Amino acid sequence: MLKDQGLEKVELHERADVYIVNTCTVTSKTDSEARQLIRRLRRTGPGSVIIVTGCYAQVYPERIKELGCVDYILGNPDKARIIECIRAGRTSEGRLIVSDFEGGTPLTLRIRRPSARTRVNLKVQDGCNRSCSYCIIPRARGKSKSLPIADVLEEIETLIEQGVKEFVLTGIHLGGYGPDLTPPMDITGLVRTIEERGYPARFRISSLDPDELTDELIEVLSSARTICPHLHLPLQSGDDKILRLMRRPYTAGLFRQKVSSLLESVRDIAIGVDIMVGFPGEGEREFLTSVRLLEELPISYMHIFPYSKRSGTVATNLPGQVDGKTVRQRVARLKELDREKRLSFCRASVGSVRKVIVESTRDKKTGLLCGRTENYIPTLLDGDDTLMGKEVMVRLTGPAPSGMRGMVYEKTEAFKETSREAAG
Repeated sequence: MLKDQGLEKVELHERADVYIVNTCTVTSKTDSEARQLIRRLRRTGPGSVIIVTGCYAQVYPERIKELGCVDYILGNPDKARIIECIRAGRTSEGRLIVSDFEGGTPLTLRIRRPSARTRVNLKVQDGCNRSCSYCIIPRARGKSKSLPIADVLEEIETLIEQGVKEFVLTGIHLGGYGPDLTPPMDITGLVRTIEERGYPARFRISSLDPDELTDELIEVLSSARTICPHLHLPLQSGDDKILRLMRRPYTAGLFRQKVSSLLESVRDIAIGVDIMVGFPGEGEREFLTSVRLLEELPISYMHIFPYSKRSGTVATNLPGQVDGKTVRQRVARLKELDREKRLSFCRASVGSVRKVIVESTRDKKTGLLCGRTENYIPTLLDGDDTLMGKEVMVRLTGPAPSGMRGMVYEKTEAFKETSREAAG
């Protein structure tokens, strides 16, 4: 949108006429980071226009205004007014432009010039109708709303023409996709439609709540050619008491069942898990119940989040708040388990041949080419820049610090192996 108006993007360390800060408010840490960044930008550009938008701006706009160094504070439904604010220039004090969600947050600001040609996040859903006791996001994003399937397909086709090789289907609550459409749709229907189109690209499902993983969707994944064998399931807690306090609509038993079904039906699938640590009421027994479940299931990796108080949520006032030292100790224990899970998953793939889409930039630490397999294993490999943006067959040769090392699997090598098998 900004480029269409003739504006030029500069790097963060360069002097800019306008700074736009798109904020998160999922934890108190993200709020603090946003404030620090805003203050730093004002020091860097004392005469620049500073616009703050996103979820922190939507939920806590007055806190941003109190900083005294922001020109415009825009809510999530108001991002299309960024151009208007830029044209108006500096203000004497922070101007609040924060609408409610009656008209809905527009899902029409589409990707027309992707910054990375190999992979893009394609947002097909926004908002959330659930009311988890710890979560502020429904206040930040409003009711669930979905991008019509015709618009999704048009966007996919436009970006494929631009050279995009991989799409990650995303949303605030992706499993809530579709009921608001006419006719109603669901995430399984969307995924099935994409698969049936047979696009020359691959697709990932970013995250689904366990209760939204249907047998029908597992069936689609089991035979898919373009949908990657990779799924992220937010568990949050493996203890049923804590899940009830969180207002999560599933049990640990259901989660175990869903993981087992995926492993039985979808070959080589990678399953990631969100786990929250230190939710109010989580004693040692409840924590160890979660640990045992995670130890027993062959998941691929974990995202670990310390519980963060969010004013305006039910959990803030629950009894049994967990002290910071205990939370840090529990996080450290789960991080160690996460390392074990990642290493185990990678080791099981040594010697296998996988499709890897090579990124358009090299790995910063090693200078090697990098990409991910269909089942989400980060892979480093030797090669020249001509491989960037291409899908190549790679033999995984061994674990690396953050994933796997691999080598391009040449056709001649495949022919030799076939010949040896025939001779044998």
